[in-house]
Amino acid sequence: MMPMPVTNRRSTSPFKNRRAAARRRRGFNLVEVLMALAITATLLTATLAALDASFRAYQSTTEEVSTQSIGRIVMHRVLTLLRTGSEFGPFPADPRVTRIRSDFIEFRTQNGEVVTIRWERDTERLMYQVDGQAPVELLDGVVGTADAAGNLVEPFTLEYEQGRRLYRATVDLTVEPNDVIQLDIEGDQARRIRLVGSAMPRLEAF
Repeated sequence: MMPMPVTNRRSTSPFKNRRAAARRRRGFNLVEVLMALAITATLLTATLAALDASFRAYQSTTEEVSTQSIGRIVMHRVLTLLRTGSEFGPFPADPRVTRIRSDFIEFRTQNGEVVTIRWERDTERLMYQVDGQAPVELLDGVVGTADAAGNLVEPFTLEYEQGRRLYRATVDLTVEPNDVIQLDIEGDQARRIRLVGSAMPRLEAF
């Protein structure tokens, strides 16, 4: 009887099967973990940078819009008082001078009250005072307007004619936005706002 031929088969022992299964089930190595952490850190940094930029843009826009709204209301109120006022001051020291600039303007209202509107350079505030009473703040953050040489100029320009009769008053204010909302990452990127208005007193014109 002839012997059976021996076939070349690979040994499949239980030990080798366990090693193969262990290789298939193994986790991430150190290099792969470090690469995943680096990618995650990059994505988080980009997200936080975008969030920070959004907060800064929101705060800047809020400050500008709030200051513009308040500034326009104040400017409208001041120009209305100038149009309906009389007996304006201050007057030029030289009667030959018809145009002066001043930190304040005073006049009498239709109710007979003497009103003084003054810009305080040190505190950067626009103040309102009636008949010598305690002044009231009209607008905060009035930093003043600079001329071509970089010097701050007075916000009130008074043009007189025929002696002490006021022909026209011009108000020029530059305001630094400063909203009450405060955020730790808000930054300080709000642009300054310039408010310019002119009025001719009706009672002085006739």
